[in-house]
Amino acid sequence: MSNTLLKLKIDLMKVTGASKITAKNGKEYLAIDLSENSVFVGQKGGVYLDLDMRENRDGEDQYGNSHMLTISPTKEQREAKEKTPIVGNAKTLTFGDRGQLAPQKPATKHHSQVQVPDSDDDDGSIPF
Repeated sequence: MSNTLLKLKIDLMKVTGASKITAKNGKEYLAIDLSENSVFVGQKGGVYLDLDMRENRDGEDQYGNSHMLTISPTKEQREAKEKTPIVGNAKTLTFGDRGQLAPQKPATKHHSQVQVPDSDDDDGSIPF
């Protein structure tokens, strides 16, 4: 019996309203403006980000990624046919009988992966 797992990687800096901040003690934190549409607080206090996952049009990329993750559009964004940011990718991992990663077929198509530039336009301080 084999088990399949989708391994996801998400660039949280692509979430609308996200900022990387450095506290006075030197530790780095991720802050997300909750008033933005992509993140919401549920009735029981949980903080959620809705994502959509789709198969890549061209199949697997050179890193074995077979899917892309986008922020789920709001009703208004869907009606306006507005695209939402690609925030990550996913690959399928298959495990054998003993829980060990089974060999994967090599990716046949090679595509360059989009590089996300670092945001150096702020001083990294906490805005409050």
